[in-house]
Amino acid sequence: MTSFYYAGFHKPLYHWREAFIMLELHILGTSSSLPAQSREVSGSVLETPNGIVVIDCGEGFQSRLAKHRKLLKVQNKRIKSSKISGILLTHGHLDHTWGLLPWLKSLALGGRQQSLFIAGPTSSQMIDVLLDNSQINAESPSVDLVNQYEMCWSFGAIKEELGFDVDWYLTDGERWVSYTSERTHLFSEIPDAISKMHIQPIPTSHSVPSCAWKISTSDRLGVFNREKAKNLPEDTKKALSSGEDVTYDGVTFLASEFRGPVRKGVSIIISGDTAEQSIDASCDLLVHEATYLSSHQALADQHLHSTAAGAARTAKKIGAKYLALTHYSARIDVVEASVHEANQIQEGTIACQDGDRLILDEEGNLKHISTVVNQD
Repeated sequence: MTSFYYAGFHKPLYHWREAFIMLELHILGTSSSLPAQSREVSGSVLETPNGIVVIDCGEGFQSRLAKHRKLLKVQNKRIKSSKISGILLTHGHLDHTWGLLPWLKSLALGGRQQSLFIAGPTSSQMIDVLLDNSQINAESPSVDLVNQYEMCWSFGAIKEELGFDVDWYLTDGERWVSYTSERTHLFSEIPDAISKMHIQPIPTSHSVPSCAWKISTSDRLGVFNREKAKNLPEDTKKALSSGEDVTYDGVTFLASEFRGPVRKGVSIIISGDTAEQSIDASCDLLVHEATYLSSHQALADQHLHSTAAGAARTAKKIGAKYLALTHYSARIDVVEASVHEANQIQEGTIACQDGDRLILDEEGNLKHISTVVNQD
């Protein structure tokens, strides 16, 4: 039996209903590389006003997504695969990428026709090699996304077999290249398909090239001051509300003078694997790996991972409004220990579990919907 409950409100429910959902993150895996405690490996789906993106795609992703979509029907909600615009990979470790090829094949079997982009980090040295059209060193790590892209192509992840276009991008955090078996193209800025979704790579520190992904919504106009405009004709008010300056009865009214301050968009950063305090960007919601507890700080330092306390220190450093933990080691039996540790530094920390949803509204308020599967 599956049940759903609101694990946390950060504003009254009646206020929540007045605000629009801006970003909704579906957590499909919270385990580190060894699945344990009924947790699966990394993979998330993020709904934005500009489309849907997948962040990481560990093994079994397509079956986890199918299961999650089935559970969402209970709540009268749907995630349409046709609306997914792209896949953002945080690094090349297989617990974050090994589900990519099977899921592409599943999309093909489902008759997908829309193009899709895939983006992930590589090293600056690899970007140089690609731009020089040099031979890729046979000793380059198998986890480098260049090698994984090529493996996907060799197993049929090409338009002729999938039936839809895939744009394969790589970045070192500054430069972007489109990589295909025929050519490498350097972009002077973030490719349009990615920039229009307000997606930005944030460098992180791990044992392989890695990045976090920041996804934002656009700033919005300030609230229209109806009280100030109440004595004006309706057509004049309508024009001012739509942003047009208007001359009425010999007086010019500036639309900007009838608006409150610009309302900032909201943002989320999803970390992937990283050592603590390597992220240098602000956000409303930080979803950060918490592989270890502080009792295993030495292991975290050795493998460039984070503890729950380290994730909280990162959130504190960048001024994140909310912190959500994920990517737990098999050593962690219950996530309450991780939450307790993080809460000593960042109050209100959330411990994500598989199937959870994190929702940011237009005012930057967070709602946490947790899915509980009862074994009755």
